[in-house]
Amino acid sequence: MPTVQAKVHLSFEELLNIVKQLNSNDLERFASSVHHIQAQRKAPSIPRRESELLLKINQKLPFEIQAAYDNLIAKRRAETLNSNEYNVLLDLTEKVEQFEAKRIEAMTALAGLRQISLTELMNELGIKSPSYV
Repeated sequence: MPTVQAKVHLSFEELLNIVKQLNSNDLERFASSVHHIQAQRKAPSIPRRESELLLKINQKLPFEIQAAYDNLIAKRRAETLNSNEYNVLLDLTEKVEQFEAKRIEAMTALAGLRQISLTELMNELGIKSPSYV
């Protein structure tokens, strides 16, 4: 779909209604862009490397992966997971763990740059340890 640039004044509600019409992929791209803008506004004076690390730390799993993972976890807890779903859950678990490992790497790198402990950084950023730790 071609896009054009236009100067338009929209209320917050009008903008929100437009965003609601986006398909899932475009909505994810839009949300990611908004997060990027937020990060730039909140910390415009921090070094570029810190900004990059903060973006990685604050990145969320794609909606489709998170929803499928949550659904299969619920089925596993309810003991209604079939063998095919179990295999899908194993694959998704690996993806989730890899994603979280990258976030932890970024947190560790940022803590190193700031010369503070990982725990201190997590407290600064309001990140809580998972309940299973």
